[in-house]
Amino acid sequence: MTTYERPRVVAADPPRTPRVPAPRAPAEGDLRSKLRWKSPDAIVVQVGGEVDLCTASALEATLAEHIRACPGVLRVDLAEVRFFGAAGLRVLVRAHRSAEAAGVHLVVDPGRSRAAVRALELLDALEPLLP
Repeated sequence: MTTYERPRVVAADPPRTPRVPAPRAPAEGDLRSKLRWKSPDAIVVQVGGEVDLCTASALEATLAEHIRACPGVLRVDLAEVRFFGAAGLRVLVRAHRSAEAAGVHLVVDPGRSRAAVRALELLDALEPLLP
C-alpha cells in the first residue's frame, strides 16, 4: 500500500495594504510667533519653530493681521525657524502680494536659519515661474 500525503492547507495572510501615515496634528510649540517691535512706521515679527502645512495658517493669519495695520515696513524674522516647508513659501508669496496691495514694504530676514535660507533661495529661483 502506498501512502499519499495530502497537501497541507496553509492559511494565507490577508493582503497587505499600504500604510499611509496619518496627518500630524499641530502640537503646541511647533510654531512660535511674537511681536518683537511695533511702531507706527514698522512692525517686527519673530517666527520660530516649524513652518509646515499644519502651522502655515497660523503664520498667514499673523502676517495678514500686521499687514492690515498698514505699517511702512513689516519685517519677518525667521532666525529661529527649524523647518520651512512649501506651505510656508505659499504664505510668504501671498503675504508679499497683500503687502504690495496695501503699500507695506515686506522684508523677510532668514537670519542664521539654514531652513529659512534654503527656502528663500528656492523661492528666488522659482520667482520667474510664479504667476
